[in-house]
Amino acid sequence: MIVDPQTLMPLAGGGLLGFGVGYLLKKLLKIGIIVIGAIALLIGYLEYQKWISVNWLVVEHETSNMMAQAAHKAAVVTQNMGHEIPIGLGVIGFIPAALLGFAKG
Repeated sequence: MIVDPQTLMPLAGGGLLGFGVGYLLKKLLKIGIIVIGAIALLIGYLEYQKWISVNWLVVEHETSNMMAQAAHKAAVVTQNMGHEIPIGLGVIGFIPAALLGFAKG
């Protein structure tokens, strides 16, 4: 059985794009976690040195609210996207490659 090369192009393109997206996503998540941790350390250190005063209950409450809003927005976006993305060879190549790129990142 001979497979037409143009049939495999979306699969290969989706795979390459998926790997790049997964790799980049993991790198960005790592940077984001490091930045958030550094900010938390800085605030904790400044409070320990008595340079600032932090009401940790308010920080916890506001952080919880922001995370709930972000989760809700992500759910709304993914629900809306599910109706617009056609499933084809590009998506079939994209998903496993994105997971592989995320694992290698």
